[in-house]
Amino acid sequence: MKAFAKLQNTTIQDLLNNKNESVMYSKYPKDRIVQFLEAPQRNEKELRELSIFLYVVSSHYRRLIDYLGNIMEYNYTIIPTMLKDKYYHEINKDEYYKVYLEVIRECNKYNLPQESKKMIKTALREGVFYGLYYETDDSFYIKPVSSSCAKISHIEDGTFCFSFDLAYFSGKEYLLENYGKDFDTAYWKYKGKNGKQGDKTLKWYKPKNGICIKADDTDTVYSFPYFLGLLLDLYDIDDYKMIQKAKSENENFKALGLKMEVDDEGAPTMDYEMAVKYYNQVAGNIATGVGVFLSPFDVQEFSFATSSTAERDKVVDAIDKYWYGAAISPLVMGSSKATTSSALLLSVKPDEGIAYSLLEQIARVFNRIIKNMNLDYGFKIEFLNQSTFNGKDYIEQQCKGAQYGVSGTKSKYAAALGMNPSDIISMSFLEDEILEFGTKRFNVPMVSSHTQTSDGTGGRPTNESKDEPLDDAGEATKEGNQNANK
Repeated sequence: MKAFAKLQNTTIQDLLNNKNESVMYSKYPKDRIVQFLEAPQRNEKELRELSIFLYVVSSHYRRLIDYLGNIMEYNYTIIPTMLKDKYYHEINKDEYYKVYLEVIRECNKYNLPQESKKMIKTALREGVFYGLYYETDDSFYIKPVSSSCAKISHIEDGTFCFSFDLAYFSGKEYLLENYGKDFDTAYWKYKGKNGKQGDKTLKWYKPKNGICIKADDTDTVYSFPYFLGLLLDLYDIDDYKMIQKAKSENENFKALGLKMEVDDEGAPTMDYEMAVKYYNQVAGNIATGVGVFLSPFDVQEFSFATSSTAERDKVVDAIDKYWYGAAISPLVMGSSKATTSSALLLSVKPDEGIAYSLLEQIARVFNRIIKNMNLDYGFKIEFLNQSTFNGKDYIEQQCKGAQYGVSGTKSKYAAALGMNPSDIISMSFLEDEILEFGTKRFNVPMVSSHTQTSDGTGGRPTNESKDEPLDDAGEATKEGNQNANK
């Protein structure tokens, strides 16, 4: 408990000693990015740091990562695993319910929506999320681990697992208290303590409490930022912005030409010193942004303004190209070129698929934790395939299933409304047993078309009853009394 209490207050930056683990951001020139992309395997770390840098400085890149991280609703339900035939008649209902409540409390402690969202954003940005979880009976905390000191080493129960480079703590032993007793013990076995020689073969430590989520689960060796191919497109947007800015600045400049009179042979008729005197008088009385020059040629005024809308649209085109390259509809991000809502609904389906595939990884990780609890009956977490775009349709789908008595849809319907399994059980007990909403309060149905008896004056509510005006067709129907015989 004391160890966990320390971990709950993990030091992010040591302000007193000016020590921290923060990433140092720096400007990446475009030619350097091209070198990274030519050999991504050798530059895995650099590409990951570049992605982190762009997430900080580029609003478009941050918006892309956050969009996929926020697209799902992160609602979930708890379902039983398959039971063997002989168990159906041997289940102790009280014990079964007790185990179910234990799993619900455990999952409620995980705070899955918030933690899952952070893991998905990190995995998309860096290619992989490494973390260490710490828990007590009523607390749960996931500590992110820097990808510079961790590597995927093995797969357990279908989930990725990583090893931690203990050399990371050399010279930074003060960080060990933020990683727990197991890390402290493993490090000093590797390093050696009290004059004893350490075991260098223990450099890579496999934490039992590790969590690993990989953006591209088809490649187990390398972990690249998920949108690696878009990094140069971000620089294109910046380049076109700079060009447009330069053009806008040029449009504010003018040049005035002072014509010097010349004779038939082209020689100036005015003394040079006198011409310079008049030139200085003009130059000293004009606004900033206006240039003056002397010339024997017949020139009066120059303007650098441009009326080409194509030049102005290049930034917009670069931004749209960026979203198309990410396979994201520009309409989602505010583009004015896409116009149909049906195209939008179809275009977000692949986006939902990317986010949901990562959610399935997260579910497997936490189901492995539940499985290791060695409970008498098996249960697992299942995230709903519900996004911000299909949320309403998903609720209606589960509602219809519940109305027809389809097993499982009642729990999913409640989950789709934003209630986790703990809320469902708690609110059901509160409303039915304590507040008695179904028997003593709210036991009379509200008046509606479903509960009201017919008195011969039924039909659809009229616009007059709703205090709404009729359109032209309705006015014509009313004046001609065309509904008299209906």
